[in-house]
Amino acid sequence: MSLFESLRKLEESGIDLVEVLGQDEHLRSPADLAVVVDQLRETGDDLYVELLHFVTYRRFSPAQAKSIWAAILKHKSRMEDKLGRPVRFRVAALDYLHGKTGLLRGVRLVARSEMDALLSYVVVDEVSTVFNRRYFNETLSSEVNRARRYGSPLTLLLLDLDNFKEVNDRYGHLEGDHVLRQVGRLLRENTRQADSVCRYGGDEFAAILPETTASEAFTLGDRIRKAIGRVIVRPPRGAVIQKSEKSEEGEEREGDDDYIVLSASIGGATFPTDCDELEDLIRLADSLCLEAKSEGKNRIKMGGERPPEPPAEFEFRNAK
Repeated sequence: MSLFESLRKLEESGIDLVEVLGQDEHLRSPADLAVVVDQLRETGDDLYVELLHFVTYRRFSPAQAKSIWAAILKHKSRMEDKLGRPVRFRVAALDYLHGKTGLLRGVRLVARSEMDALLSYVVVDEVSTVFNRRYFNETLSSEVNRARRYGSPLTLLLLDLDNFKEVNDRYGHLEGDHVLRQVGRLLRENTRQADSVCRYGGDEFAAILPETTASEAFTLGDRIRKAIGRVIVRPPRGAVIQKSEKSEEGEEREGDDDYIVLSASIGGATFPTDCDELEDLIRLADSLCLEAKSEGKNRIKMGGERPPEPPAEFEFRNAK
């Protein structure tokens, strides 16, 4: 889970870390403090970058963010002295960044509920209801940097639906959209809260798995593959179905065209064992996904070490 998401979780639980560190309020108990300390341990030098991003949705460099945070605290103190009353950190930040420095221009005040709705349009894919490609790019970059800083593994899974075009061709794009939503839901249900599920493009999905080895990712990917394999797509009522002449085995079989069973090909790569650059991680996961698709579909191919006793229909290979 990114620090931005962690801050939002803390805020929803009643702990506003921005206000705590901005000296607006104090924590209610040692247990609350322990939660905050655990969050701070994982941030390193990016703490003030993420805190300001949480407040302003602007990215500053670590040095600049730390300097700006200190300047806002001083500005807050001066405002309180002049006004003779407490001033909230966010109010001081707005006055400093907009009025004093001009770093934020054309600022508008937006209620939290409206901001959340606006953000959902920015980072959530409206069809599949998982995160979109923009979120994928930002989160993967952040997680690679964090994995590099702390020496922890990070695995990327790329998933391609094997027969999604057939769903669109036979049952229509509305049914195709329904299938994408169902796959998105299955991916969320079969991953952890700390993982990020994104629509990578078309019928391709991605799962960013922090602190996850190749073997652990293989187990998770296998669970995802099996869950998708249990999805049966039937024609919507009243649809005109384009029937194929022969079954997969090459013989005519009655009723074959009344449903489609989904399947998926999955490719995965792990940082830093397979590659130590973001672009290479994506490139390797994508190439392994294509290999899985070209070598029979409905399987997983990954770089890294072979997991203990994998299912016979899957294969690991050393990607280096």
